[in-house]
Order: sequence, then C-alpha cells, then structure tokens
Amino acid sequence: MASASQMKDPLLVGKAIRAQLEHEIPKDLPLERDFREGTDYTITDHVNQLHEQLCPDPRTLQLFNGLVKHLHAFCRETRPSHAEWVRTVEFLTRAGKESTDFKNEFVLLSDCLGISALLDELNHPKPPGCTDSCEEGPFLTKDAPEKPSGSSIASPDTVGEPLFFKATIKNTKGEGIKGAKAEVWQADGDGIYDVQYPGRDVANDRARIVAEPSGDFCYRGKLPTAYGIPDDGPVGDMLHALGRHPHRSSHIHFMLTAPGYDDLTSALYPSHSPFLGTDPVFATKKSLVCQLTEERDPAKWTEMGFKDGEVNTGRVWVWTYDFVLPTVEEVEELKRKLQ
Repeated sequence: MASASQMKDPLLVGKAIRAQLEHEIPKDLPLERDFREGTDYTITDHVNQLHEQLCPDPRTLQLFNGLVKHLHAFCRETRPSHAEWVRTVEFLTRAGKESTDFKNEFVLLSDCLGISALLDELNHPKPPGCTDSCEEGPFLTKDAPEKPSGSSIASPDTVGEPLFFKATIKNTKGEGIKGAKAEVWQADGDGIYDVQYPGRDVANDRARIVAEPSGDFCYRGKLPTAYGIPDDGPVGDMLHALGRHPHRSSHIHFMLTAPGYDDLTSALYPSHSPFLGTDPVFATKKSLVCQLTEERDPAKWTEMGFKDGEVNTGRVWVWTYDFVLPTVEEVEELKRKLQ
C-alpha cells in the first residue's frame, strides 16, 4: 500500500495526479492476491471486496455490489464474445448521444425492458382490490389547467370522436374519497399529444380535475387512438431485433392524489384497441382494460354536457371506471410484508 509521501513522489506519480493530491489523498489498498475465474477468488469477489473497503455509503455499496454480481452472472451465463460486447457498448453509446430533452433513449430502454414497470411495482405495491399503477410516460406537463368535474378538456377543433369519461375515487372500504384530484392527459384521435404539435402554446387534452366530495368526477373530451413510441434510435433497433413493435395501445393517463392516500399514476385502455398484449413499455395490465359503450341518444349527450351540434359522429363513447386508492399506511405495511 502506497504512503502519502510515495503518492507525491515525482519519480512515482505524474504531474496531474500530484496536483489532485494537494486537495485529497485517496485511500490505497495493498494487492494481496490474484483473482482468477474458476477459483475461490474471482474478479467478482475482487471488485466487491474493493467496494466494501472503500465505499463510505451503505446504500451505494448495496446497489453497486448487486449490480456487479448480476452483470458478472450474466456474462458467465451467456458468455458474450468481445465483438458482441463491443456492439453492446456501441449501443449504449448511441443511446446517450441520441438522447434529447424530448426523447431519452435510456428512459425508453428502461421502459422497453420492463425495468420501469418493475420499479413501479416495487415502490408502489397495491393491496388487493386497489387500482394498478404504471409509469407516467414522457408527456406529462406542468401547465394543465384546473377544472371542475364535468368540464371539457379538449378544444373544439381537437381531432377525434366525442368521449364522456366518468369515474369514482374510493378507498379500500368502498367509501368515496373527499378532497381527491385527478390529473388527466391523453393523445387525441390521431394518437398525437398536444406537446407534439408545432407551435403549441395552450394545454389541450389535459386537465387537473377536482372530484366531487363523493369522489366522483367526469369530463368530456376525445377518444384517444394508438400511437408509436420513438423507434428511430437504438431502442427501436433493439425492438426490431427482438421481433417487437413500437406501438402503444390507446389509453388515458391519470395521476390521482388525495390527502392521506398513496398517489396513483396509472392509465386505462379501451378493450377495442390493438397492441394490448404487446405493449412495448409493458404498461398495459388486464385490470386496466375497460369495455366502452356507445351512446347514440342525443338527449343523453345533452345530459353529459355536450352542446347542440358538438356531436356530429352519431355517437358518444362512454368510458367508466372505479379507482381504488390505498392509504399511505396500507402501502407501507404491505412493503414491510414483501421485504
């Protein structure tokens, strides 16, 4: 193990390191044994032992030791060639270079390998009967207007067929939750979000809706359609290599909040949509798939809040759902049981 004086000896250490050592002397360790595959001391043991002696934070140590353990196990199981590993590194390099504020390839990679969905389940386990969650996706904004229940969230010129959505927000006892709010955002009838339109300066197809004291809320809008995640980068190439497609089912995003209850970020899917079983980001769950109905009675349209002439398709799609939220205490208790 080198001493502090050795580290500053110009015969042993270069100029750049000597300059750094003016501020901090790193902890050095002796090299006491060789590591070799097939023995009782492998590179995995060596890396983790080094971290255990040097890493000051227990949680960081736990995360990196687990990462090293499983990455090394992957290599031993699959035995990638040097050429295959070079291609892997090139793939990750592309993911970094091609990421932007609006298309993060690493986030897409996490989503498309099911990691985002897994982390969501681990961090927000649901007691039986509660609404399942999923990732929020890339199109949540901070400028959604707050509106009362019964409002329209779509501008008059929005593409798509008329939709009436109605829901309740209840607790695990079946009681309506007072003080609940629902943030809603969705694509339009062309499968396009407002932020994807050039020159967008006003929020559309999104709102923060204040539920009634009973936990009920509703809104008028447009029926969303399926759309594709970005597939012009390395993640798209990965999906193609795996025989998968980049197309997401039709859906509506929700973020529900209420005092004392675990926040819910989820999405609902109409049963008529394609791609329910092959969602590229694994956000579809059977419990979130809904059967929609068609209302063709103009008198009912008026009751829903649609104005004369606003419905010109001969029908309004009616979508209903009952959300169930657990309390913060119920979620924490479940976490303790699952650990």
